[in-house]
Amino acid sequence: NADASTTGESALISMNNHWIANVATSITPLLEPDVTRPDPCVESTTAEETSPCSTAAEQAAAEQYCAALNGAIDSPYHNCFDDVDPAQLFEDCVFDHCADPSMACDTLQLYEEECQAAGELDFTSVVDACGVCNGDGTSCWPSCHALGDPHYSTFDGMRYNWQGQCEYVLTSDCRGGRRSASGFEVHVRNSRRRPLPGRQATVTEAVAVRFPVQRNTVVLEMFRSVADHRLDGLPLPALPYIDPSGNRISSLGRGLSVFVAAVNATVTWNAGSTVRVTLAAGSPLVNNTCGLCG
Repeated sequence: NADASTTGESALISMNNHWIANVATSITPLLEPDVTRPDPCVESTTAEETSPCSTAAEQAAAEQYCAALNGAIDSPYHNCFDDVDPAQLFEDCVFDHCADPSMACDTLQLYEEECQAAGELDFTSVVDACGVCNGDGTSCWPSCHALGDPHYSTFDGMRYNWQGQCEYVLTSDCRGGRRSASGFEVHVRNSRRRPLPGRQATVTEAVAVRFPVQRNTVVLEMFRSVADHRLDGLPLPALPYIDPSGNRISSLGRGLSVFVAAVNATVTWNAGSTVRVTLAAGSPLVNNTCGLCG
């Protein structure tokens, strides 16, 4: 159920360096806060983003990859340009490619969805059946993502938009009908972005991943600034980092990737607005998840 976690559940995310829970529920937080709880759903501001491209070659490669959004007359999206201005998404695509090339495809997918929403269907898609840009349709693994303001794609391919401004369960191990059966959960915080005429727009600004390590669980908190990332409340160790249970945390530009060995799943965050959860072959979570990802 793709919207199971939008009501009736306690969604947790770090705020002001501690965890809070939806006060309307009685579910125990993952980590008890050690200070008075603030209101659980508040607006926040974000700092100006700087490009993660470190060299001219990286910048050029990113612009080449994202060329379909550059407004050129030979673009496969040319027929949509009058209805949906690609300029901002071109910048977003270049930014994402420099941070992590695998994340840039999400921006191209987002533009295609916005073209369809505007009623423009006469364009050539660059996204294959597996959600891979310029792919051949042979690389499908179950994957869920939230991107933009925000657009969701569930593990079973359902696409929808959710403009809630709060903290939500993106996905959780729900084997046996019990949430977080293995200790694995992913939570997101959505906050208001820039106002758009006639509608509220929110964007994912932070992600928290809870996962098992030996007999305990730890929490990785990921924000838009490298300095703010935390592992169980402490600054991150040197990356890449592998813990005793084989979980691996790696840097992706300003963002992070965490592989959770117990469930054979990878969570990536581009430190912008895109979070993706991918279940590898043999993951016990296939058809056993709950949350916004289905």
